[in-house]
Amino acid sequence: MDPGEEKMTEVIGYIKENNLNLIAILLTHGHWDHILGIPTMLEYKKVPVYVSEGGYEFLFNSELSLFAWREGEFELDKENIQIVTLKENDKVGKEGKILENCSEFNFEIIETPGHSRGDICYYDKANKTLISGDTMFAGTYGRVDLPTSDPIQMGKSLKKLLALDEDVRVYPGHGFDTAIGEERRYY
Repeated sequence: MDPGEEKMTEVIGYIKENNLNLIAILLTHGHWDHILGIPTMLEYKKVPVYVSEGGYEFLFNSELSLFAWREGEFELDKENIQIVTLKENDKVGKEGKILENCSEFNFEIIETPGHSRGDICYYDKANKTLISGDTMFAGTYGRVDLPTSDPIQMGKSLKKLLALDEDVRVYPGHGFDTAIGEERRYY
């Protein structure tokens, strides 16, 4: 999920040590700090990369991914990467048509534009889990002053997330986890 570190050494080490099977890379959005480790992960194992329809172009455009704001290079080879695009209400996991061999989770896609165009969250209702990327953090929300950000859309996205059950755990792209009930006091 959102491999943001260039080397991904700890993640790959954890996968190996625990005899886990990497079956996919799931992205909440296409900013550089969430996609930088994709090449390293694909070197470790060729797996499909899942991104929203609106986030697809971020993977191949350094202005959109904001990679142009930092030093170095980032490039994905369109010819050697399998990309699956997602949209609102798509299912990812054990009950979905996507990743059918996964037995641990069942995510529904929630489109949450605002921080950037094409942002999505992964919601597992049965396990009361939300992977929020940079849409919702503990006590705040993602920046809305970046290219393709939209404060009005962010407000709508937050309203959509705050309608989830209060005991849903939220795992953001940065910082500590929280719960929907805890976040309601800020909005």
